[in-house]
Amino acid sequence: MTGLFEREVGPAWRTLHPRVRERYGLTADEGREAVGVGRMADLARHPLAVPALWLGTLDDFLFPEGGTDVPFTIVTEPFVDCDGNEALTLRRRFETSPPRTFVDTLRWNPDRGCLTDLFGHRGHVAADVHVDAEDGALALSIGTQWLRIGDRSLALPSPLSVDGRLRDWYDDEADCFRVAASITNPLLGTVFGYDGAFENEFQPSDGDATARPSLGGIDLPGETA
Repeated sequence: MTGLFEREVGPAWRTLHPRVRERYGLTADEGREAVGVGRMADLARHPLAVPALWLGTLDDFLFPEGGTDVPFTIVTEPFVDCDGNEALTLRRRFETSPPRTFVDTLRWNPDRGCLTDLFGHRGHVAADVHVDAEDGALALSIGTQWLRIGDRSLALPSPLSVDGRLRDWYDDEADCFRVAASITNPLLGTVFGYDGAFENEFQPSDGDATARPSLGGIDLPGETA
């Protein structure tokens, strides 16, 4: 079985750092998940975005708290969805006050020909996601975003949409993983962002797709925008 990220990156997968390939090349048939434990050097927030970030806490998707040197964990769990497609759930816990959780589920979307990210437990917000290899790092970028209302999905207009970027890489000198993410908006600039470092270990996973947001019912065009 080919892992979700490896499938998206393609031949350039071989250029990634071996530790990055090991962590992000997980497949459901391995029966394990990756657990990262570390600290965020910085959690950045735009003051005008705080009301929207508060709404994200209702479904464990974004949160308004910021800070420095914040302990966090991230669990990356592969599974096979109900349509037989490889998928990943990422669960992040930040030890802010109060502690916050940020959950999203990545699935291969054959109708769009790319990954679809469903944010939160219910997946009311979805986005195209593109993954590349850049100088040994795994680089993710967000494309078109969708608001899911009932069995329909509405593309967010530019003033309400964001540009999301994330890089994961391995720092040989520090012997740890590093991660940096930013979500920007054309009107506000940086809405949400973080950068930090963590160590990784593997533990058993059941790979159960129960209670995860589904692509079923998403009314999207057949090609990426």
